[in-house]
Order: sequence, then structure tokens, then C-alpha cells
Amino acid sequence: MHPVLQSRCSLFAYLAAWIPLGLMLGFVLSAAGEIPSWQSAVITIPLTLVLAFVCLSPWYMCRTLPLVGTPRGKLFVTYALAAACASAIVLAVVHLVVVVESRFVPGLQLRLKSALPAVAAMICLIYILSIAFHYVLLAVESSRRAEILSREAELKALKAQVNPHFLFNGLNSISALTSADPVKAREMCVRLSDFLRTSLRLGERTSIPFGEELALTRTYLEVEQVRFGQRLRVMQDFDPGCAACDVPPLLFQPLVENAIKHGVATLVEGGEIVMTGRRSPEGLRVVVENPFDPEAPASHKNGFGLASVRNRLHARYGNAAKLEIEVKQNRYRVALWMPVDGNVQ
Repeated sequence: MHPVLQSRCSLFAYLAAWIPLGLMLGFVLSAAGEIPSWQSAVITIPLTLVLAFVCLSPWYMCRTLPLVGTPRGKLFVTYALAAACASAIVLAVVHLVVVVESRFVPGLQLRLKSALPAVAAMICLIYILSIAFHYVLLAVESSRRAEILSREAELKALKAQVNPHFLFNGLNSISALTSADPVKAREMCVRLSDFLRTSLRLGERTSIPFGEELALTRTYLEVEQVRFGQRLRVMQDFDPGCAACDVPPLLFQPLVENAIKHGVATLVEGGEIVMTGRRSPEGLRVVVENPFDPEAPASHKNGFGLASVRNRLHARYGNAAKLEIEVKQNRYRVALWMPVDGNVQ
């Protein structure tokens, strides 16, 4: 289907763009045929409407005859014939309308006849301009499609890095517990298995409800709870509306993993991770806050987790999403905002 016909707004905008063209046609008709303005309007209105819809036809020809790869002679002949046919069709329809209107406006048919050469030339010119417009439209559409494919490829590449990263971290944790507490190591194996199974299933989808992402994050916290015990405490506060928001999978969990690895794990007494989420008409905002040791080595503070989230946000939303980091004394705060429900720019 032609892009103009896909929505009422685009159709109305297209017809509105024809108002100045209709005024130009009316001026040419009035000047060439010495027709009074009000009689010119009687002819111009149906002429402009018919021509507006005839000028949608180049969309289909331009798609089958790309500028690159099509011989110039073939393009010239095809579009010259198309412009002549369009002019003949429009003038034939207008002639029928004028025949009917001549009963109420005597002499209108004769006045139109004297202006036909100028009007026919004007119709051909407008039709050729519509061909150029459609090639521009196809170029824009092709550019957008290429950008979407590029983002999808980048997302797939980033996803391919995410799951191995989770697995390596989990195996390292189990390895640390094997000699110190075999029972906990066994329990962690079971929970890690559940977590990886779920993450692999969710990672195959392009979008999931935030409620599923949050459930995965809670499973991950259960895995880490086996490792840290009372050292790991969690406080959660999410709006009920957050659960239904569609988000990219495996986007929130890395923020929590980062909070544990670079925050709670650096403190002997552990600490509390605060997770909050707020839904607004424009988008979803989630925040993860955690304590950390300011004297701990600063290397890898923004490691794989945050880098992955930032890259995947940009690949999915461009500049429409934000990842903000704030450090105050011994508190580390990461705020993530993304558009939802079609508010992507």
C-alpha cells in the first residue's frame, strides 16, 4: 500500500500539499483560457483532486525501476509515456465533469478547450515532479530500513555476549563456594540453572514485559543470596504499571549485577540494594542504588554490565533512552529511562 494511504493523517497532509498546486493550476487555466476566476475554480477543483490521486501511481513504478541499475533511456521513455497517459486520463475525467457543469455554466466547455495545451503541459510537469518526490520517498524508506537492520544486527551481537558473561560469573561464584560450603555450592548450581534457562528463553525475544525482566532479576538475586547470605539485602518499590511495559530483555538484571559486584561485594558488612521503578505516559524509569567502598580500586567500575546496557539502549532506541550514573560519597546510583508504548523517536 502507498505510504500516503496508510493513515488518515498522512492522507490529509498529502491533500493539503495540493492546495498551492491547485491554485497554480487555477491561475494557468484562468490566464490561458481567459476564464473568470469563479469559473476557473469550478474546473480546477475536480482537476486537482483527480491529479492528486493519479500522482500516487509513480510509487509503484519507482519501486520496479530503481534509479541505480535501470538504463536511462528506459526511464525516460517509461516516465514520458506515463506522464502523457496521466495527462490524458486527468483531462478526460475533467472533460466529463465540465460537460455536466456546462448545463449550469454556459460556454465553460469552449473556454476549457482553448486552455487545454497549457493545462496538459502543467499536468505533465507536476506528474514528473511527483516521480522525483517518490524516488526521494523510497530513498528515505530504504535508509530507515537499513538503519533498523543495522540496529538489529548490533543487538544480536550484544546479546551473544550477554549470556556467556552471566555463565562465567555464576561459575566463578560456584567455584569459590565449592571448598568453603559445598551445600551452598550445590544450591547455587540449581538456582543458577533456573536463571540461565530463563535468561536464554527471554533473550530470544526482541521485547518482553518488564514484569518478566524483574522476575528474572529476582531469580538472579536468589542465586547471589546463596553466596552472600545476610550481607545482601534488597529493597524494591515498583509502580504496578511498570510490569506491563515492553522492554528489551536482559537489560535491568545487569544493573543489579553491577551493584552487587562493584558495591555489596566490596563491603565486609555488605549492604542494601534499592530498586525502584516509575511509569509515566512518556516512558519507564528504573533506578538501582547501592553502597560501595570509595577506597576500593576504581578499575572496571563501569565494566561489561553498564557498557552492555548503554550500547543496547542506543542500538534499540537511539537518543530516545538515557542511562545516568550518579556517585555521591559512598552511594552509587544508576537511573535508566526508556520510552514505551510507541514513544520511540
